[in-house]
This record gives sequence, C-alpha cells and structure tokens, in this order.
Amino acid sequence: MKAIDRAVEHFKSKPVKRIEVPEWGDDSGPLVIFANPITLREQSKLSKIEGGDAEMLIEVLVMKSEDGQGNKLFTIEDKPKIRSSVDPTLVAKIVSQIMSQSQESLEKN
Repeated sequence: MKAIDRAVEHFKSKPVKRIEVPEWGDDSGPLVIFANPITLREQSKLSKIEGGDAEMLIEVLVMKSEDGQGNKLFTIEDKPKIRSSVDPTLVAKIVSQIMSQSQESLEKN
C-alpha cells in the first residue's frame, strides 16, 4: 500500500464528532450536531475568511454541522441570523468542539 493510500485510510477512520446542544433542543431532547473532521481544503478556506474570528466561527458552524443522516443543519442563508440573533458564546463553544478533533489529532502526531 502506498503512503498516500495509508494517509487517506487514516483520515477516513477519524470518528464523526457528536455534539449535544441542550440550549437548541426541543421537547424530544437536545439538538445533536454531527461534524466530520476538517480537511486541509476546508482549513485553507477558513484561513482566507475576512471579518475576524466571528466570521470564521459562523463559517465553521455552517460548513461542518450536520444531522444524523449527513444533511447540513445550516445554510449560507442562515449566516445573517447566526451573525445577529444567535448566542455567540454558544456558537464559539460548539465550534471549539468541532475544531478540537482536528487539533487533538495534530497534537498526537
């Protein structure tokens, strides 16, 4: 097996992050966000975002948040509402959990 094939297999084996958000839940329980690991392509896109940390947080939330079937929970159209009407502390907490899976894997290597 080539080195690139081993590298690809390693990335495929990374677990999907499961994040419970009770603050956004309903009568059936907390909202559950699933997030796949961030790719280098996504990291590159994030590094080019203008507007500071807040815009990066919004982009990660929209880019990576999925339901249990892999459907996006937020769209580009949701960005203005996230920007102006959603708890920024909670967004930062969720994004921190999404991003932590990438940081943890880097720190282990």
